[in-house]
Amino acid sequence: MSLKSQEMAPFRRFLIALCLLLPFAGCDETPTSVDRRDARLAVSCRPSGVHVTCTATLLDVPNSGSVRDVTSRATWRASDPSVGDFLEPGVFTPRRRGEAELTARFEQWEPLDYLRPWFLVDPQQPARLLYWVAGVIRDEVSNEVLPGVTVEILNGYGRGAQAVTNEYGHYQINRLLTGETISLRASRPGYAPATTSHRVDEPYGSSPGNPPFVDFRLRRLP
Repeated sequence: MSLKSQEMAPFRRFLIALCLLLPFAGCDETPTSVDRRDARLAVSCRPSGVHVTCTATLLDVPNSGSVRDVTSRATWRASDPSVGDFLEPGVFTPRRRGEAELTARFEQWEPLDYLRPWFLVDPQQPARLLYWVAGVIRDEVSNEVLPGVTVEILNGYGRGAQAVTNEYGHYQINRLLTGETISLRASRPGYAPATTSHRVDEPYGSSPGNPPFVDFRLRRLP
């Protein structure tokens, strides 16, 4: 064996040992492969007559930023099967009038709770999205945020629904019928109540409608 071969022998032994250890260390992936533990599942649904059409998209974050449609391979379900179900992947068919939360699962992934859409469905009428309204309530003079303010829906499909502002003056009321003009009242002891009207529109379409944000400024009573 030459001197050079003798000098390289320890390095070769190191490489062989490293190659044997890599699979056990989780290093057997190529640099361009996607770490699927970082993936996120997104579900998007839109009314299509009495049906609701949905897509499921797997977002590989942050390794490659790739996007893949997994609608046909996902498992779809509704919150109340008596209201309706997915007779084919991504297409919800109603059985009776009612509310339904729609979601999907692909392998080990599910969308986050707040990303699961709700719909009011009816076999005889077009499906309608149930959305939300939110905002911040402040003192009219000091501009300070006001916790403990009750916001209530006074009319329409969501009549009686209410929420109380948190320490940051923020409130949110969910599952309101889109396309409907509602009246909201904000009240808190020591302040004059305030009422306003707002139409909650769907978050999609060729022309954006009203955003789902309604802020209040309350006047302190003397």
